[in-house]
Amino acid sequence: MREKAEWQAMRLCASSILEKEQECCVQEMARLAEPAIVVLNNEDPDLSYLCTDYIRGYASFLIKFYPNDTNFIEKVIRTGLQRYVMGDDMTVGGDGEEEVEFQDYRRELRSMLNVIGLRRPEAIVNAIEPWTAEVTAGGSTIPVNKIEALLNVLFHLHEIIPSNMLQNPREGVSQRAARLPIVILEGLVLDGRCPAVHVLYFELACRYERLLVLQAQPVVITHIAAAFLDQRGISIPTGNVRTRIVYLFCRFVKSHKAVLGPLVSEVITRLAPLLAVSPKSEDNQLLSPDDQGYIFEATATLIVFGDLTSEMKSQYVGELATTLAMKFENGLVELNAARARKADEETIQIILQFMANIIGYSSRMSKAFNNAQSMKACNCIEIYLKLVKLFVETLSPENSFLLESTRQFAHRLVVSMEDELMPYMSGIFEKLALVSTDLDSMHHLLIFCHQTVAKYKKAMLTSGVDLGNVLAIAARTSLQEQENNLPAKDDSQRALLYVQRAFVQLLFTVIVSDCTPALNTSPGLLDHVLEAAARLALSSDQTAQKVALSSLAKISLIIPAWSARTLRVALEIPSLSHITPSDAGSTLVVHEVCATLTSLHQSDPDGFARALRELVPNGFSDQLLSALTNLKGKNLDKQVMTIYSSLRNQNAQ
Repeated sequence: MREKAEWQAMRLCASSILEKEQECCVQEMARLAEPAIVVLNNEDPDLSYLCTDYIRGYASFLIKFYPNDTNFIEKVIRTGLQRYVMGDDMTVGGDGEEEVEFQDYRRELRSMLNVIGLRRPEAIVNAIEPWTAEVTAGGSTIPVNKIEALLNVLFHLHEIIPSNMLQNPREGVSQRAARLPIVILEGLVLDGRCPAVHVLYFELACRYERLLVLQAQPVVITHIAAAFLDQRGISIPTGNVRTRIVYLFCRFVKSHKAVLGPLVSEVITRLAPLLAVSPKSEDNQLLSPDDQGYIFEATATLIVFGDLTSEMKSQYVGELATTLAMKFENGLVELNAARARKADEETIQIILQFMANIIGYSSRMSKAFNNAQSMKACNCIEIYLKLVKLFVETLSPENSFLLESTRQFAHRLVVSMEDELMPYMSGIFEKLALVSTDLDSMHHLLIFCHQTVAKYKKAMLTSGVDLGNVLAIAARTSLQEQENNLPAKDDSQRALLYVQRAFVQLLFTVIVSDCTPALNTSPGLLDHVLEAAARLALSSDQTAQKVALSSLAKISLIIPAWSARTLRVALEIPSLSHITPSDAGSTLVVHEVCATLTSLHQSDPDGFARALRELVPNGFSDQLLSALTNLKGKNLDKQVMTIYSSLRNQNAQ
C-alpha cells in the first residue's frame, strides 16, 4: 500500500510539473504572438515569410484548445489579407523575378490562412465580404493592386476554406462564401487599367461556372458574356492576355450554351468581324490562328445549341463553311500561281499555313456537335462532306503540309458521323496513305485507321478501304530494325516504336471488330501480319508485347491453326531477360501471358496439354498445368512468375 501511495504521489508530482511546463509554453507562445504579427505585417515578403510557420502552428493550437480566443485569429486574417496585396513597386500581372517570388509568398499566406479556414471558415468570409463590397462599390477609384489581390484570393478560395463549401453551397457560411465570386463578377468595373485584372475576372467566371449555373436568374451569365465580347474581353488590345481570354470565352460558351441560346443572333453578330480569315501576316491581325480557332468553335457551339430550328442551324453553319471553303479555294489558286511564277519558299509556306488554318477552323467548328445536338440532327452532314471532299482532293505529296490538319479533320468527322461517311472513306484513306511517307505520319494514319475500325466495325469491310494492305505495310515497317531491342535513343527509333504499338493496336481492333476477313484478301497476308505481331510480342517494349500477345490469343480462337505458334510465343515471353518479378511492367506482361495460356487451355484442354509437353520438360509442364487448373488472377500470375524464376535460377547454376 505504501509503495502504491508513493507511486501515486510521484504521478501527481510529475503531472503538476508537466502542467507548469505546459503553462510556461503557452505563455511563451502567447508572448511571441504579437511580435509575430508585427513581422508578418512587414512590407518585405522575405521578412514576412519568416513567421508564417509559427503563426500557422499557434493558430492551430488556439483553435483547438482555446476556441474562444479569437483576437489573435482575427489579426492573422486581417494582416494576411493586407499582405496579399502586391506592393506599389511591383507590376500587377508582371512576370519579373519579384512578381514570381511574390506569387510564391502568396501561396504561403494561403497555406497559413487555410489552418484557420478549415476550422473557422466564417472568420475568413467575414474578412473578405467588406473587401468585396469596397471593390465593387469603389469602381475605378480602387487601386488595381487591391482589385487584383481580391480576385486572386477569390480564385484560390478553395485553398483557404473547405472546397465543398464552394461546390455545393447550402446555407449559412457556405452560401455566403459561394456568393463572394458572384458579387465580384456582377459588380466589378473592368476599366482597362490593368489587363491582368481582366484575365483574372474571366478566369473567375470559368472557375465558378457551377455557381453561375445555380443562380436563380441568368443575368450574371449574360453580363459576363457581354464583357467577353467587347474591349474588356476578346477585343482587348493586349495580345498576350487576349489569347487567354479567347480560350476562356470558348470554355464559357460551352459551359453556358443553354443560357446563351436565346442570344445567339446577337452574339454571332458581335463575333462576325473576328471570323474573317486572311493569309496576311499574323502581325497585322487582331487574333492569332489559334485564337480564331477558339472563336469558330464558340460560334458553332452557339449556333448548334441556340434557340434556332434545324434549318436555321444548317443555314448558319453552312454560311460559315461556305466562306471557309471559298477562302480555301482562293488560297489554292494563289498557291498554284505562286508555284507557277516560282515564288520564294516563304511565300508558298504562308499560303499553305493559311489553308491549313482553314481546315483547322473547320475541325474546331465540328466540336460543337455532340449526342444531344448531332451533326445529323442539325442538317449539317452534307456541309461537312463537301468540306472533306475539298480538303482531301487538295492533299498531295506536293501539298503534304496539309496532311496533319486534313487527318485531324477526318478524325472529327468519324466522331461526328455514322454511315454517311462510308462512301468517302476509301478516298480519304487513299490520299492520307499517299502522303504518309514517314514513320510519324504512318503512326498517325494507323491511329486514324484504328479509330474508324473501332467505330464502324464490320462496315469497314465494304467501305473500299483495304485494311489488309494497311496492316501489311504497317507489319513490314514494324519489323525493320526489330533486332534492335534497346530503348529509343533518338526520334527515328521512337517513331518506329510508336508505329509498332499502333500496328498491334490496329490488329487487335480488327480482330475484335470481326474484320478478320480483311486479312484473307491475298495469299500469305494473314501469316505475314501475325508473324510480325509474334515478333513484337517477343520484343523489349512491354506495351507492344501485351497488345501483340492479346491479338494472337484472340486470333487463335478464330483460326486454331495459329494456336501452336501463339503457345510458343506465350511460353517464351516470361523467360526474356527484361521480364523480372520486381518490375511492375513485367507483372502486366506476365498477366497477359497467363490470360493467353488460360484461353488456349480452356479452348482445347487435351490438345493444350499435349502441345505443352512437346515444347517443355515434363516437370515444368506439370507445374504450369497445375497452376492453370487450380489458380487464377494474381495468384496465377505470381505462380507463373515463380516457376520461371526457378527455371532461370536452375539454368544459371
